[in-house]
Amino acid sequence: MLSSLEGFKSVVLDQLGEGVIVADADGCIISVNRAAELIHGRAMLGGEPASYTEDYELLTMDGDTYPPGELPLARAVLRGEHVVEEPWKIRRPDGSVVIAVGTARPIIDADGKQIGSVLTLRDDTRRVQAEQDLLKAIEMKELLLFEVNHRVRNSLQIVASLIALPMKRIDDEIARETLALTRQRIEVITATHRSLYELGTHDHVDCATLLPDLCAAVVQTYSVNDHIQMSCEVRGEIVLPVSKAVSVCLAVTELVTNACKYAFAGRKEGMVRVLLEHAGDVVRIEVEDDGVGMPDPVPHAKQRGIGTILVDSLAQSVGAVVEVETGESGTRFTITFSRPAEERDFSSSLIANRRRTAGMAAAPIEGA
Repeated sequence: MLSSLEGFKSVVLDQLGEGVIVADADGCIISVNRAAELIHGRAMLGGEPASYTEDYELLTMDGDTYPPGELPLARAVLRGEHVVEEPWKIRRPDGSVVIAVGTARPIIDADGKQIGSVLTLRDDTRRVQAEQDLLKAIEMKELLLFEVNHRVRNSLQIVASLIALPMKRIDDEIARETLALTRQRIEVITATHRSLYELGTHDHVDCATLLPDLCAAVVQTYSVNDHIQMSCEVRGEIVLPVSKAVSVCLAVTELVTNACKYAFAGRKEGMVRVLLEHAGDVVRIEVEDDGVGMPDPVPHAKQRGIGTILVDSLAQSVGAVVEVETGESGTRFTITFSRPAEERDFSSSLIANRRRTAGMAAAPIEGA
């Protein structure tokens, strides 16, 4: 009857899709089911924890010989540990290498005594290979996008240079200023793409990092003998998709430009203050000057300049609310909007998590 029961258990274990290896209290392997035999390419009974590595040619994820005492089944046998979802490599007799993931647990009887240990494992090679292929595809996509941003930046720099070429030969002051402003706007867009390239992203920009330098460059352009000073206060990151970031940067630099051009007429000095704040999901940007104020804070359609049009465009593109306060002590523009929800790249997150938890950063699959 006992023999019949043991045979029945063996048949049942062989029907399982997951590999099962059972060891007695001393670590001697007493059972290897059909799935475990297929994964390893062999089925060897007997042995002890010190020989598991040699008997089954077990390797770490880096391809090194697995320390026998650190194998999941050995840890369960020798120290009574519960080892969950541990990866390792197996070199089969035919030379191919597969990746296994397994869980080992001690077997405890009714009296609380450890009478054996069991290891369940599965062949994870195909899934890991798919992850590695996906990682390569993502890395290629990143490389191509960086190259695109680099080329866009270079093309914009060429356009800005072409605009600058005729400026010295143009006598009309209005035409020269228009070209100068156009060049400045192109340089703002160029700086946004340069930020993508330099910061190692391809679709998001931290405006809180980029805008202080852009605003300082504008003030320096219009300040004669440093008669216009600027302060910029940053509170938190303002990370936006590149299309939104371009709109924000253009609008803010336009407001700083207008302050430098018009706010200090008849004045020997002035101050422009910029606040960049991200609190919760709300972004607030202030551009304030201590100049003469605006005669008409809400200009008629025919009086609207490109700067006003850009600010209105920002309001439409990111759903911003633009408020204007003006008086004898100066003018303040306040731009408020909700930061767009971040789009996560789940494939990248999956691979990053796998690398971190399973040590698969440099684990090529041999013989695959």
